Amino acid sequence: MTQPERPFLDLDAPERNPPSTPPWARETVPGWLAPYQGVNGAPERFASKKGYYGGPCEGIDRYQANAFIWYTPATASYLYTDYTPVPVDYRPGTLPGYEALAARFTKPGDSETERALALLTRAMPEACRHPGMPPLAPPTRADRNLDDEALLASRCGWCNEQARVFIRLCQVSGLQGRLIHLYGQNHTIAEFYADGAWALADASSLFVAAGPDGRLLSAAACHDGAANQRCYAEAKVRRMREMCGWSREALGFADDDAAQRWRDNAARLEVDELATREIHFGVMNTPLPPHPGRG
Repeated sequence: MTQPERPFLDLDAPERNPPSTPPWARETVPGWLAPYQGVNGAPERFASKKGYYGGPCEGIDRYQANAFIWYTPATASYLYTDYTPVPVDYRPGTLPGYEALAARFTKPGDSETERALALLTRAMPEACRHPGMPPLAPPTRADRNLDDEALLASRCGWCNEQARVFIRLCQVSGLQGRLIHLYGQNHTIAEFYADGAWALADASSLFVAAGPDGRLLSAAACHDGAANQRCYAEAKVRRMREMCGWSREALGFADDDAAQRWRDNAARLEVDELATREIHFGVMNTPLPPHPGRG
């Protein structure tokens, strides 16, 4: 039986592009991408029954959950060439909190990759923790709709907010970054551009994945359904096993039973399953806000 064709939805409707989204956060993409954007481009198994994604979120977070471009054979080349401008148009003083934090964990002479990894593995655990994924932050709402500096000051966030923080740390450090929405993992991560290539970065569990040649893998490579996806699965499972050895305090749980339940659940993740899981993803640019002195 043929499935009925899904209606083509208006991505500018308020449930997908809330009025509270700041104008600078919105972007215009070429018209040919419309069939691949947000809910309109979703594979059938990830189609939204509500007609939008990011239900618990508001403002910029709801917008970013609905305006992304799905990675498909038709969009693959564009997403990895022309979609995201690699040079970062950042004006010092725009995000002073991020500048100060990045300066503490990077130093002159670092390669671009070294800079990004320092921000991911050293700055992020201090900057923004998740309320449900160790290392834990206190409970927090998903509908805060915080601007960049307020989000950083809160020191906590859901996975999409953590990815936002990591991307801003990269951008103030001269590295481009963008959001990656993973469907099949119910998770948002990031990509950063360093040393001539895009690389996946999980800003919640704080890891990257390298291929057999040791080079960091992009989101596309990590979900290729082949050898590179196995490398990604091995990296994630290795990270989960490492975290299973952490103390309750390091994980951030209030009691031993809760920590052990998390460990038991994390230990169930298997390389073979993740290496063959069907995962689709979308890519979303994160334009910078205007400098406060720019009139």
